[in-house]
Amino acid sequence: MQTMDIDDDTSPNKPSVTFSVHFQWWKRPSGVAAVCLGLLCVLLLAGIIGLSVYYGVIDHHCSTERDQHASYSLLTKGDQQPTSYNNLTKEGDQIQTNYNTLTEERDQLQNSLNTRTTERDQLQNSLNTTASERDQLQNSLNTTTTERDQFKTRLRFYEKPCVDGWWKFGTSCYYVSSTMDTGGGGQKDCRTMGADLVIINSREEQIFINGFKKNVWIGAYKKDAIWKWVGDTPFKPTYWMEGEPNNLNDKAACVEISQTASDPLKSWKDGPCIPKHWVCEKPLM
Repeated sequence: MQTMDIDDDTSPNKPSVTFSVHFQWWKRPSGVAAVCLGLLCVLLLAGIIGLSVYYGVIDHHCSTERDQHASYSLLTKGDQQPTSYNNLTKEGDQIQTNYNTLTEERDQLQNSLNTRTTERDQLQNSLNTTASERDQLQNSLNTTTTERDQFKTRLRFYEKPCVDGWWKFGTSCYYVSSTMDTGGGGQKDCRTMGADLVIINSREEQIFINGFKKNVWIGAYKKDAIWKWVGDTPFKPTYWMEGEPNNLNDKAACVEISQTASDPLKSWKDGPCIPKHWVCEKPLM
């Protein structure tokens, strides 16, 4: 509000009159604009304050939630890590237990194998011992059988005597020369006594002749690469030594019973008809 003095020049004698003129400034256009601008500023300020408060609350709420979430994550991770570690520890313990079990089973199997191997070796040794004893018994049996057959031969010899100087066996008499001659010479000498070189027809007769304990010619010979008995008796059975006959390229050869043989049933040996003792055979009268 302004106070203005108004003087009336036409009336100088009049007292001065003072008018207080009050102007309403807001009624001016510029005053309206100022008022509007002020209101807008107030509204903007209120809006800014409101937004500041709102976003402050929101930020505080978010920070709280973030902190809570971080704390929860840490707690969760803290819980998960021990749980995972415990699981791995349990798996490791289980693997170690399985390994120990397998190792124990392996050791048990190895011990069982060693025991079986030892038992097998013991059985093998026992088998070898049994086989050796069996062979010894077989040799003893063979020796006993040979002695028995020789004893039977001697018994038969005394059943009915032959002429002096002759040995009886079965139904024949046998003569062992005291001198030596070729196979052919022995056969001629046997013929002068009504006999022939011995012809072996059986296992028992072979053992009997072998029992004279001399290397003697028998009545077997090879002529034109063919083995024969004197008198054309069929040439069987035979009692050759191992590796005999070995004079396969000789067209003529004689057969002796050799005392170098350990088995009387494998004692024939062929060779040149050089002088040796011989055995004659003739039927018992």
